[in-house]
Amino acid sequence: MKCQTETLLTPVYLKTRPDMPWPEDRAFYLLTGAGLFVCRNYPFFRSCTPAKDWPSELAFHEPFFQPRFPIIDRRLIQEIVGFFDEVASIHRAEAAVLLGWDAAARRVEPIVPPQVATIERTSSGYVYPVGLHYEVPANLPANLTIFGDIHSHAHCRAYASWVDKDDEAHRTGLHIVVGCIDEEPPEFHVEAVADGTRFSLRRDQAFEGYKQRSRDFPLEWLDKIQVETER
Repeated sequence: MKCQTETLLTPVYLKTRPDMPWPEDRAFYLLTGAGLFVCRNYPFFRSCTPAKDWPSELAFHEPFFQPRFPIIDRRLIQEIVGFFDEVASIHRAEAAVLLGWDAAARRVEPIVPPQVATIERTSSGYVYPVGLHYEVPANLPANLTIFGDIHSHAHCRAYASWVDKDDEAHRTGLHIVVGCIDEEPPEFHVEAVADGTRFSLRRDQAFEGYKQRSRDFPLEWLDKIQVETER
């Protein structure tokens, strides 16, 4: 399959099947599942070698991400922070809430999956969060789509840790971290991931203006938390 070449001095072909006929152009590029190759049909040889550069006629392009996520309303984000605060106060542990979009009701639906938070206790008795594990529910109602998640770092700073980045590498969507939960307001770190690439977002691209945490979250959320101490 040949690409459009109105502005290309050297044509580009797409190798879409193994038995693709060999082009007869004197020189051309071949885009394959193994990368881009520069190919030549010369009187004394035929060659196909990895291309060191892309065709110079191609225009420059940069990665981008334009968020179109549902905006989390102020009431819900304040309830989620209140939930995180309660977990941190009781266990000094992390917690997570998945963000679902209810297409029927046209609203963001919080989903709190069963989760195991790990903590570590120092010899002096100080407790600090270590990690969090949960599974994304496999069987959701047809009208519900998970588009992101929000989790706490308890009293630690809000940032994407290397564990967060590894966990989210293949989870396209919105990812919010809440940290310094002992402060009001707490810290927020907002990013999105698409095909393994991370993009920083502003708070207002994810949720409405935050005022203060709320304790009006459903109490059954706390039943989803199991805490284990690392040895």
